[in-house]
Amino acid sequence: MTKAKETKPKAKVKSEIDENFVAEQVRQIIEKLGVSATAEVSKQEDEQVPSFLVDIASEDSSLLIGKYGSNLESLQFILAVRLKTLTGDDNFEIFVDIDGWRKQKEEKLIKMALSIAEDVQRNGKPEPLYNLKASERRIIHMALSDHDQVETESSGEGEDRYLIIKPKA
Repeated sequence: MTKAKETKPKAKVKSEIDENFVAEQVRQIIEKLGVSATAEVSKQEDEQVPSFLVDIASEDSSLLIGKYGSNLESLQFILAVRLKTLTGDDNFEIFVDIDGWRKQKEEKLIKMALSIAEDVQRNGKPEPLYNLKASERRIIHMALSDHDQVETESSGEGEDRYLIIKPKA
């Protein structure tokens, strides 16, 4: 009979998350992945919850980003879990970008949202947008939040959740 090995929870390494601590965790993860990359971490001071932006530059960026950003999302998730586990703190946000991929995608989403808003404004008909991740819906909500002619609304639940751009009432 084989006995399962007991795993003990790791002791908390640090109680406060700062740019240096985040950078060290990113360095360790990248090293374990065996890719060549550099990372720059900055803290966004204007937020209610501390948030950190991790900019990674790499010759292996396509591998790190993955198809439709799936590896990038996973890397961001793993980093967040690692930070929460090591510190016991979950009162922060972490955003990872690789060679500007996420920033370019955000700019495309904003451009698309503004274009659809013009169409909705012109024809007066609501326009549903399907197959968006929660983060993508949030970008569109934010991009159109101050628009004087249209508004956005999320509808549906779970995997069937979608966004609607519609004329303001």
